[in-house]
Amino acid sequence: MRNRKRNFFSSIMTVPIMLLAASFLFPGQKQAQAQDRSFVPLTLAAATDLHYIAPELTDGGECFTRLVENADGKAMAYCEEITDAFVSQVTGEKPDALILTGDLTFNGAKASHEALAAKLSFIENAGIPVLVIPGNHDLNSTMAASFQGRSYTLVDSVDAGQFAEIYGDFGYREALARDKASLSYVYELSPGLRILMLDVNTKEAPGTLTDDTFRWVRQQLKAARQAGDLVLAASHQTLLTHNRLFSDGYVIGNGSRLLELYEEYGVLCNLSGHIHIQHIAQSQKGLTEFVTSSLITSPCQYGILKVDPNELDYHTDRISFSHAAEAEQFFRDTAWRMASQLLPDAEDELYSHFTNLSVAYFSGRLDTHLKDEALFKDICARDPFIGFYLQSILEDGFQDHTQRKVTVGH
Repeated sequence: MRNRKRNFFSSIMTVPIMLLAASFLFPGQKQAQAQDRSFVPLTLAAATDLHYIAPELTDGGECFTRLVENADGKAMAYCEEITDAFVSQVTGEKPDALILTGDLTFNGAKASHEALAAKLSFIENAGIPVLVIPGNHDLNSTMAASFQGRSYTLVDSVDAGQFAEIYGDFGYREALARDKASLSYVYELSPGLRILMLDVNTKEAPGTLTDDTFRWVRQQLKAARQAGDLVLAASHQTLLTHNRLFSDGYVIGNGSRLLELYEEYGVLCNLSGHIHIQHIAQSQKGLTEFVTSSLITSPCQYGILKVDPNELDYHTDRISFSHAAEAEQFFRDTAWRMASQLLPDAEDELYSHFTNLSVAYFSGRLDTHLKDEALFKDICARDPFIGFYLQSILEDGFQDHTQRKVTVGH
């Protein structure tokens, strides 16, 4: 048990720099073949990386607090409040569907999955279809635990079959088709429009698109084309590289052939998460990926995607909850602490610059950040590793990644 505890902490507390150490109009991709069918415009809500933990699994004591404070800024102290506010807000907004792209739970505990499913049933019962897929934290977790005071106890996680049973009402039982090799499925959002919910978090090949699932995806895209239906896709890991430092373990393994397939069949876009960064990117051939930031991490936002046959219109909404300011301060404190650990003898001005840049980047609002060339050079001179990280952020340009319109070409 002692070794298991040591492995637990060494695994979960090895956090990279904020995931490493932790409207612009773009031309849409050309459809490989013009589709015959149109569809009624829809509004979809998309959220990811909820990292929900059932209340009975933590007392908020020293063990849990230390774990969270040494991680990547997730506002776990307000997990219940954030999740409940999200459920209430989505229910009130009444989108045509809610898409949840994985890392539904904090550490894959079965109790957390069951408690979250109970909350999602309120949205489903309001007439809003909820569609889920797992993330890398959700299945077969060796770190599923409950936390008491200074210690923790390992608890049951779930396998793929249990996941599909717990979340059966949220996509799996009403799927047009399911993949036998993964928890991927296809769901009809409306006549003429399907969504391909892609899972690459299998026990056998975590994070990697297997040959079996690739063949299944190709079959589903062929079937949609034959029916005259358009397709949009969703995954936990990203389809595109959104930061050159966030590649291995962040982008779908063997994903290049999937991208080519999506482009060949004119998939409208991909919705994803995993990197906790609000970011939008486009492939060379014009396929757009909307990565929504983590719901549990300030600014606690989710995506709204308006879909019609001619245009995709994406923007983010923030959850309204009473401790939003505290959640933001916790993220700032986390970034400041990381900077002070990596630059132990620097001035507060440098820590402040690093913190403000991190807040802007993870929230998708680099356009609000004022670059200070002198401070940037000072940081790079003190620690080339941090400089390399900051350069990877700034080379993306000072864009607003919280909104984007994409023309759908036929």
